[in-house]
This record gives sequence, structure tokens and C-alpha cells, in this order.
Amino acid sequence: MATLNRDACRSLDEIRRTFDLSEAELGQLLGVQRTSVIGWREHGIPSARRASVARLRDLAGVLERELIPSRIPEIVRTPDAWLGGKTILETIRSDGPEAVYGYLHRLFAYSG
Repeated sequence: MATLNRDACRSLDEIRRTFDLSEAELGQLLGVQRTSVIGWREHGIPSARRASVARLRDLAGVLERELIPSRIPEIVRTPDAWLGGKTILETIRSDGPEAVYGYLHRLFAYSG
């Protein structure tokens, strides 16, 4: 169980760091209360939530590879017309990380 908790903490920390989120904002992004995130750190991420945390961690990794990491917090908070005027964080909250992958594909393929 200790390894599971360590992995959970590492995933949650990576997401928080990449997007520059508070613990409460991380909870909002995952659709839970801040206290739930704290519990996940202590007891591990519930099995029903592991896939969504993994997808979000993977998205954070893609952004870190493709963008200047120090710019990511600003980028994910800037509304974009291609996202219907929403930010990346709002899109993740409402539609999940998969919706952002389509946006990123279009963005990275855009040649002007």
C-alpha cells in the first residue's frame, strides 16, 4: 500500500506542479473536494478514480514535452476560441482531458 500511496502522491504532485494548482483547484479539476484529494494522498487514489488521474497526468506530460513548462500555467488559464471560449482547465473540468487532446492536435498542426 505504501508504494500505491507514493505513486498517487507523485501523480497528484505532477498534475499540481504542471498546472500550478492549489490543492483545492486540483480537487475541482478532478471533480472532488480538497479533502478528498488529501485523503487520496494518505490512503491512495480510489480505484474508480485512478484512470482519470492517470489521463490527467498523461496530459500534463504531453504539455510539458510540447510547451515551455513555465508557460503552461498561463496557457491552461487563457480562454481560446477553439475551446468555445473556455480555458484548458475549464475544458478538462467539463469534458475531460480527451477533449483537450483534440484541441492540442489542432493547435500543434496549425501552420498559419
